[in-house]
Amino acid sequence: MEGVARRVLDRVYNVEIFIACLAFVLVAVALISDVLARELLGNGLFGAQKFAVFCTAVAGLLGFAVVVHSGGHLRVQAIDRLFPTEWHGTMARIGDVISAAICLFFGIYAIEFVRSSIKLGESDMVLEIPVWPIQLVLPYLFLMSAARYALYAAFPAIRPAEKDHE
Repeated sequence: MEGVARRVLDRVYNVEIFIACLAFVLVAVALISDVLARELLGNGLFGAQKFAVFCTAVAGLLGFAVVVHSGGHLRVQAIDRLFPTEWHGTMARIGDVISAAICLFFGIYAIEFVRSSIKLGESDMVLEIPVWPIQLVLPYLFLMSAARYALYAAFPAIRPAEKDHE
């Protein structure tokens, strides 16, 4: 079961990285096209900057889930010195359970946020498109991160090694 969890998380991670990179490529294409149109035709491309903002938001928000997968989140390491070394594994599991609960809470709240955007018919004023499809990244990142933390608590061997922070 542990191996299945690791493979699933790795595949999801690869898809997240692909989407984030694609979003950044779309940002570059939109902004370069806008500048070229402005320089060559005298007018920028309608909505290019707003499109770039949406793509940047998606890529940046996906970064949260990517960092959870790669073990890059900051935490208070001073607490580690207060407890014996043999407790660190258990403390890491407790931390993963707490992190899963926090992400689950925000994931549920994010679902309500998106549902209210749909209900209110919120749309972008420039592009005149509904904003809820872009907002879907919020429940995704929190719920996927909750699932990751829960799996790390259940299978400590798949938990990523923490990165050193300066």
